Amino acid sequence: MQCTGLAVMLLLMLAVLSQLGTAAVHHKDTYVMKGKICIGTSGRMSVPANRDHHYQNLRDRYTNCTHVDGNLEITWLQDESQDLSFLKEIREVTGYVLISHVNIRRIVLPKLMIIRGRNLFDLQPGDFALLVAHTNLGILELPALRDILAGEVGFFDNDELCYIDTINWEEILTRNHMKLPFIYNSTRQEGSAKRCPPCHKSCEAGCWGPGPHSCQKFSKINCSPQCHQGRCFGPNPRECCHLFCAGGCSGPTQSDCLACKNFDDNGVCKQECPPMRRYNPVTYSWESNPEGKYAYGATCVKNCPEHLLRDSGACVRSCPETKRAVDGECVPCDGPCPKSCTGVTALHSGNIDRFRGCTVIEGSLTILDSTFDGFQEVFPNFTFGDRFPKMHPDELEVFSTLKEVTGYLNIQASHPDFKNLSYFRNLEIIDGRQLTE
Repeated sequence: MQCTGLAVMLLLMLAVLSQLGTAAVHHKDTYVMKGKICIGTSGRMSVPANRDHHYQNLRDRYTNCTHVDGNLEITWLQDESQDLSFLKEIREVTGYVLISHVNIRRIVLPKLMIIRGRNLFDLQPGDFALLVAHTNLGILELPALRDILAGEVGFFDNDELCYIDTINWEEILTRNHMKLPFIYNSTRQEGSAKRCPPCHKSCEAGCWGPGPHSCQKFSKINCSPQCHQGRCFGPNPRECCHLFCAGGCSGPTQSDCLACKNFDDNGVCKQECPPMRRYNPVTYSWESNPEGKYAYGATCVKNCPEHLLRDSGACVRSCPETKRAVDGECVPCDGPCPKSCTGVTALHSGNIDRFRGCTVIEGSLTILDSTFDGFQEVFPNFTFGDRFPKMHPDELEVFSTLKEVTGYLNIQASHPDFKNLSYFRNLEIIDGRQLTE
């Protein structure tokens, strides 16, 4: 019985170890996508209509969010007591970070590691990936911030903000975009210097706040010259991060990166995601790649999110002009791609270009003598608008892609070179939802 009990115990231990191993592998597989991806905003510094709703919208949008697809804008929060702890899980922002018109004394983004700067906030004198302006902030803690891949950093009119001037921005900014942050205190009276406690004694250089957890971390400026201006996990020549790493690393390989400069494929940083098709040199043909993945932001994924379309190995918001969406994928059009255009009561040289590439006209189309002779715009109050010049009938070739008119097609025009209706050679349907007398 004792042997049996021991065997059962060993089996149970093996089962537990197996589950732990599986969980670790599963965590590796879902490293990035395990988090919550949120869509950012592009409101810039516009004043919200209802500031209470504005705060609640921010809270709903970013609670449990780890990756912001777009811009993180924290603006117009005038109540000092408002709690921003819902931002604590954010690790990456693909666009810019804007903090503006905020009266909260302390903002902490404890896990924000990388700002990619794919969208930048353009404001003289630069294009900013991190902009803090017109605030009463005392402390802005970004202790995990390691890399800003594009764009500049700016601090404007933040009279009470401490510690920012202790940060070594050369450690964070990409060298190609290196500009020292512009710091401007507009309202402080001379002799009324702000009182900022010193950095903690454990900090080797600058800090984001007063505690030991707020020391600035270094993985670039302290590297050996052999690291070629990249990141490192130690000062020795053999302690360089892989070139695909962003923000630092724990070892020399592509799987040791803290974040990825280009694409993260299950925790391994790569220059490109595995292609969806690969060449077979035996059969001299292209075939599906079972390891293929789609590029989604800075991540390689097996399937695109539902709000995006699949196209040429990437997740996209819309299909290119030569393709149309079918079951979540962009496929080549059979002939001209569907394109709807709004009809006009009088066609002339000033509006004909809007019909280029149209396959459906929603409404009606009228061609008159004035289409070719020149059109004078007249408003309902009998005042005159623009005068549009003459147009040759060959300009009607834009309608060669037209297949359907939902209203009527009214042609009452003559011209020596207007001899047939071949310009409408692909027109198949006139619905007649509107009729003309």
